[in-house]
Amino acid sequence: MNLNNCVLQIPNMNGRTIMEEVLRSLLTENIVSGEKLSQMLGVSRTAVWKQVTALRERGFNIEAVGRQGYRLVSSPDLMLSPLIENGLNTEWAGKHIICFESIDSTNRVLRQKAQQGAEHGTVVLADEQTGGRGRRGRGWLTPKGSAIAMSLLLRPEMHPSRVPILSLGTSVAVAKGISAVTGLPVQIKWPNDIVCSGKKLCGILLEMDANEQHVESVVAGAGINVHQKEFPDEISATATSLDLLTGKTVSRTEIIKAVLRAAEETEQMIRNGTLMETYCSMSATIGRAVSVQAVGETFTGHAESIHPDGVLVVRTESGELREVMAGDVSVRGLMGYV
Repeated sequence: MNLNNCVLQIPNMNGRTIMEEVLRSLLTENIVSGEKLSQMLGVSRTAVWKQVTALRERGFNIEAVGRQGYRLVSSPDLMLSPLIENGLNTEWAGKHIICFESIDSTNRVLRQKAQQGAEHGTVVLADEQTGGRGRRGRGWLTPKGSAIAMSLLLRPEMHPSRVPILSLGTSVAVAKGISAVTGLPVQIKWPNDIVCSGKKLCGILLEMDANEQHVESVVAGAGINVHQKEFPDEISATATSLDLLTGKTVSRTEIIKAVLRAAEETEQMIRNGTLMETYCSMSATIGRAVSVQAVGETFTGHAESIHPDGVLVVRTESGELREVMAGDVSVRGLMGYV
């Protein structure tokens, strides 16, 4: 029996699963009795016991306290909404969290849910992602149990031409979230790759649904390497993970919470006009030698600045200032570019 699918597919009257409700109670109370859970959930004591057993089989350390009930001692590093909601304390980011054991693309699912009316701040997470995409159509794999595949739904009140600022804001939120948990000096390679110690840690992809005048929704997807110890040959020299960088086992749950909290901070930065100051302070591109592969040409130069609309300004070797709105930008000293 696939226990994670059990979590996702057996709802109670409130649309949440019995297992999720048992876990929520265990997370919020020191000791919770089987009788209380039975009455609260409208199920038998035996049904409660079965859900506790299922949680134990998934790696939760749950003690039976004689004649008092159950106590949660420790939790595994799983993608389950009660674990992420516990202590999140956000206003809108992550108020509705949907978790999958395995899925092709968190962005695809969330775009579909956005079209069905999902609210601003809805999050889709996957323990494994089999068909994720990066920028320019490149694949992005999320091996089971080793990384974070997450997508956040944004419904900004802005013209489509301003959406690039959301890409910069998402990269700031991810970078700030990672630093808050790990203390790592992460940086942002234009436009939104998260890097540390010269290697790529996270890729970000934003997808928009809009008409000519109004943004309907933006899905901000992030793939964060967490537990990987090795990578496929084609990226082994340029990729890294949080565990490799810290020498510790980093909690995916805590990273997700921190990123969602930071997403609310960056939304406010966009509103009050301070985002670019923060983005530039975290930039791994400004002031560095770069190689730009644009449509039909490649040129080298020095990255001078980034406009508020996200455009990168490069001074070429001939002294010409070029504005880069899209393309592949390699930064000397990062991800194998020398």
